[in-house]
Amino acid sequence: MSGLPSPGTVLARGSSGRLRLAVLPEDRLQMKWRESEGSSLGYLVQVKPMAGDAEQEVMLTTKTPKATVGGLSPSKGYTVQIFELTGSGNALLAQREFVIEDLKSHSGSRSDQKPLGAAPEPTPPDVGCPDPEPLGTSSPSQDPPTLAGSDWGKGKSGSDVGLAQLLTTFPARPAGPQFRCTPPSPVDMIFLVDGSWSIGHSHFQQVKDFLASVIEPFEIGPSKVQVGLTQYSGDPQTEWDLNALRTKEDVLAAVRRLRYKGGNTFTGLALTHVLEHNLRPAAGPRPEATKVLILVTDGKSQDDARAAGRILKDLGVAIFAVGVKNADEAELQLLASQPLDITVHNVQDFPQLGTLAGLLGRLICQKVQGGTRPAAATPALDTLFTPSSLLLTQVTSSSAHLSWTPAAQLPLKYLIVWRPSRGGPPREVVVDGPTSSAELHDLAAGTEYSVSVIPVGKAGVGEGLRGLVTTAPLPPPQALTVAAVTPRTIRLTWRPSAGATQYLVRCLPASPAGQEEGREVRVGQPEVLLDGLEPGRDYDVRVQSLQGTEASEARGVRARTSTLAPPRHLGFSDVSHDSARVFWDGLPRPVRLFRVSFFSSDGSHSGQVEVPGNATSASLGPLSSSTTYAVRVTCLYPGGGSSTLTGHLTTRKVPSPSQLVVTRLPGDEARLQWAAASGVLVYQIKWTPLGDGKAHEVSVPGSRAMAVLPGLRSHLEYDITILAYYRDGARSDPVSLRYSPPRRSPPSDLTLASESPNSLRVSWTPPSGPVLHYRLTYALASGSGPEKSISVPGPRSHVTLPDLLAATKYRVLVSAVYGAGESPTVSATGRTAACPALSPDSPLPGFDLMRAFGLVEKEYASVRGVAMEPSAFGRARTFTILRDAQLSRRASAPHLAAPPPEHTVVFLLRVLPETPRETFALWQMTADDFQPVLGVLLDAGRRSLTYFHHDRTAALQEVTFDLPEVKRIFFGSFHKVHVAVGRSKVGLYVDCRKVAERPIGEAGSPPAAGFMMLGRLAKARGPRSSSASFQLQMLQIVCNDSWADEDVCCELPASVGRLVPPRVTEPGGPQGAPACRGWSWSRAAGTPDHREPGPEGGGATSSGACGRTPTSAPLQGFQGMAGARGTAGERGPPGAVGPTGLPGPKGERGEKGEPQSLATISQLLSRVCESAIQTHVLKLHSFLHESARPPRPILEAPKLPGRGGQDSPRPEDRGTDPLGEGLGPCSSSPVRGARPVRCSPPFHGRGVDAGPLSPHTGPSGRGWTLPGFLASQGGPFPVLPGSPRVGPFPALLPPPACVLRGLLPRSDAAGGSVQ
Repeated sequence: MSGLPSPGTVLARGSSGRLRLAVLPEDRLQMKWRESEGSSLGYLVQVKPMAGDAEQEVMLTTKTPKATVGGLSPSKGYTVQIFELTGSGNALLAQREFVIEDLKSHSGSRSDQKPLGAAPEPTPPDVGCPDPEPLGTSSPSQDPPTLAGSDWGKGKSGSDVGLAQLLTTFPARPAGPQFRCTPPSPVDMIFLVDGSWSIGHSHFQQVKDFLASVIEPFEIGPSKVQVGLTQYSGDPQTEWDLNALRTKEDVLAAVRRLRYKGGNTFTGLALTHVLEHNLRPAAGPRPEATKVLILVTDGKSQDDARAAGRILKDLGVAIFAVGVKNADEAELQLLASQPLDITVHNVQDFPQLGTLAGLLGRLICQKVQGGTRPAAATPALDTLFTPSSLLLTQVTSSSAHLSWTPAAQLPLKYLIVWRPSRGGPPREVVVDGPTSSAELHDLAAGTEYSVSVIPVGKAGVGEGLRGLVTTAPLPPPQALTVAAVTPRTIRLTWRPSAGATQYLVRCLPASPAGQEEGREVRVGQPEVLLDGLEPGRDYDVRVQSLQGTEASEARGVRARTSTLAPPRHLGFSDVSHDSARVFWDGLPRPVRLFRVSFFSSDGSHSGQVEVPGNATSASLGPLSSSTTYAVRVTCLYPGGGSSTLTGHLTTRKVPSPSQLVVTRLPGDEARLQWAAASGVLVYQIKWTPLGDGKAHEVSVPGSRAMAVLPGLRSHLEYDITILAYYRDGARSDPVSLRYSPPRRSPPSDLTLASESPNSLRVSWTPPSGPVLHYRLTYALASGSGPEKSISVPGPRSHVTLPDLLAATKYRVLVSAVYGAGESPTVSATGRTAACPALSPDSPLPGFDLMRAFGLVEKEYASVRGVAMEPSAFGRARTFTILRDAQLSRRASAPHLAAPPPEHTVVFLLRVLPETPRETFALWQMTADDFQPVLGVLLDAGRRSLTYFHHDRTAALQEVTFDLPEVKRIFFGSFHKVHVAVGRSKVGLYVDCRKVAERPIGEAGSPPAAGFMMLGRLAKARGPRSSSASFQLQMLQIVCNDSWADEDVCCELPASVGRLVPPRVTEPGGPQGAPACRGWSWSRAAGTPDHREPGPEGGGATSSGACGRTPTSAPLQGFQGMAGARGTAGERGPPGAVGPTGLPGPKGERGEKGEPQSLATISQLLSRVCESAIQTHVLKLHSFLHESARPPRPILEAPKLPGRGGQDSPRPEDRGTDPLGEGLGPCSSSPVRGARPVRCSPPFHGRGVDAGPLSPHTGPSGRGWTLPGFLASQGGPFPVLPGSPRVGPFPALLPPPACVLRGLLPRSDAAGGSVQ
């Protein structure tokens, strides 16, 4: 490529005004330009020399409007061109000619910038070279160019393209003469190559090719460049020293012969090896030579490498760090020398090392050519400051004292390295030169360690001392004590042993019976609970200290378990004909369960029941009537039973049917009802007309409490008799009543009307006659749910049925109850409204699923697997759905219903690092068999969103969105998503911006019964299946498909203050959407100060910044008085058996688990760090602007919506802060004279206006006195006039603490807490 645009480039008129140039240290050139307004794929930067110059041009790409180029000649002229990369071609944004020396002399003045005017013509297609070449050429007389600012070396962690893409996308000009580097002074170059298992044999060959390419341009020789190489893994190994190979051919041949080592990744030990071996005088380093270390690794070090790296850099060694694939870039930056954009390089995979080799060679050449020449030769470091007489004393099981005799000339510092002699990770520490001793801690007991003390001076590393030390064995446990015993357990404690990490406890019966064996257990604390023992038995317990594989001597103790106690004070209650309750006193010791058995006196009947150990009673049954029983109770402990306690009881006679009620049915039938009794086999019913008439009989099963009597004539009176036969053969006494069929008329004109989504108004025309009350029965028209009955007083002719399901059809039956009986029923059907209001103060129809699942501040604590935290912006709360939380609700529960065909699913969500990389249902509805029928799926692996439902034929319809805008949802921030579902299409909106729209079949009716679930994994099955973890701030279903076009995402920080397209409605139109709540920041606390919104509009509205301003509001009448309370209705018949319930309560608490995962700890630390950094930045901002800011109080307590108070600003005054901060209801304009302040509880409580402050000088210094405050030892406290008091504190302010907010003059405090 010749540097001109490609044939597809769109040429725009150049402008130097869009481009700004600045010269950085080392003659690096920084370029910044104005970002393009449209959507672009990035920018192409070309820097080329003036016409006729043989120097090669520099090209790079970036996604940000800035870049940095290094290695340019200060006196040469260059042309820089900035191209915008778009899908249809490249457009020239800016271009400019420059000379670095001119930029320096004119300090970047725009008067010397020379715009070139029109851009050059497009280059013909045959111009350029297809083969990629190195980015620049260099010779001894010119520095090679370098690149920075485009993040090409960062791989996935950067936001721009990688180096390989940069080289292959934009081929360079045909290369000139081959690059050679001849430094002006000798150079000692050491390669430190990672040879761990993670490299692999095939990739190690690519590493060797990379090393050869980097070495190739340099002149090798005793007086020029010397090359040494060390390969490291578990143990570093010097492949050859600096003075071993004299020619380039020998060095390249040694690279080719290099053998793969394999092992762990101990980078810190390898850097110490370079200090101790490769830089020793015997290895060939020259005092006058420039020292360069090139580190090549593909992973994170398994030991601490910072100390050795810092010493190498202090000795003047220039460290270049090259990372491949999984290398830790943060660690590379800690180890490399400055500037990091020259010395740190990271490529995504091993094949890209070949593209980096040429550039790295030029950067090394630039570094050694521009570096300072080392000082003159110094005496041999081996003897100059080498210590002697290494002593290891005060050796314990976990520590040792290290001392030595320093040389006459002290070094700058000592590097102390120690590791187990039999292998293991090394550890190191750096101490100052005057120090002659050190302490080694956290050693393993009974282990031999190899210890090295290496002196480090200004000119290099001296000869070190080495020694061996063996730590003492572990001390045994002391002071064994039996802390507590039960019949089944022994709790033992002891004094901790120094250096012990675990304890081994063995337990054996003192007198074993048969083949009985002992047990052993390992514990981490100096205590143990031995369970599963036999009551009343002696045990020998022995304890040993452990550290790794080392064990101490054993210490023992003998203990005896206690005996088991029987129950006490047996008694009986609730004795009936077939059941009774037995009770006893509770026991102080834990009982596993109680076994209760009973036997009849004649031996014909017996039974047994077991109850939990915490119970003090049990129910017995079924029993025989009029029978005496012996009852025995036994305590069952974890290993055996106690003695038995016995008592006696006699059951009662069988009862007769009671509470007989006869109800007239349509035609010639009547219904007889009675109170059911337990143990009945069959009821026998006989009814006979008075006088001469034929008797009728009917038998009813004992499980029923009702019978229909046919053939009753309205002009006759009947004698009705009923008796019961019981299972034990007993028969009750018969019960009789007289009945005359009355003439009763039912109500008429029954109508149903929907008052709200959850209620129906039932009205009728009363019949003639004295009606006592009306019996109203209602149920789902589908017949799937239970029936419910209420009673309505006779004078009334209407009633409202509450707590119904939205958009559901109901069947209602009404009958009139007279003194002589009940009339026939009349029925009607009606449907409730589709959707309720989202909240009491919002007219928007829909369902708040957060409240339905208990994800609100007052309820979340009772929901298992849910955590809450305050949001960094706004008043919303962030709820973390933990892994396997398994949140589910019945679809028929309150606040839940099936959405209408046209609806919008709205959620504000954050995907967490621990969110599984598989598909999970953010929200879904299922049938009773847990088969999904409607919901939204998120796939964190593919980064896609899927909406699905069943159409009217029960066929699955689904739409998947995997566009780039959708992938933003999965990158760790909160995003608001709208899934707008119409009758034939589904639209997706991310952060209130429409992403895409897809066709879909119209949804069918979801099942009336089923479940709603959050976070369930798509592959999971059953009610207790696995679920995903994520964070939610909002989850709603809005009952229309147009809300996404009206919502403005006020919940997102980026939306606050954002202008939205204006919408104007006619007068009397729908109410405007609520306005966004802005944030202003308190300078003293550094936390968001929430501002209350103004009143919502009810008439014409106009768009504002992320909200709407009302122009009129409708008047609202006074609330009417509550009506009189109605009389209680009769108890209705028992309903049908309901569907299977949700899973049972939480089980018993398990054993203590492992510590929190590192990912959770890292997340918590990250949030703490972000909060601390934000607080310090705000404090610094306040300090820098304090002198120019007049005193101004900041009132913390928020005002109510509407017009502000007397001292509060009006809504139109907001945004007038001189620092650009919004002035909401909690801020105030600057005032003079007295300083009014507000005292409020520290945690966002309601404040108290304390009035003006007055200066005060006391024993603790100058301050301010607040009127209405009490002085006490802990400070002044606010007092409200007329408030009750509790002790020394007002009862209205628990706890007695408040925060005083206000900006005071510099001579006083700028704000503080008053406790």
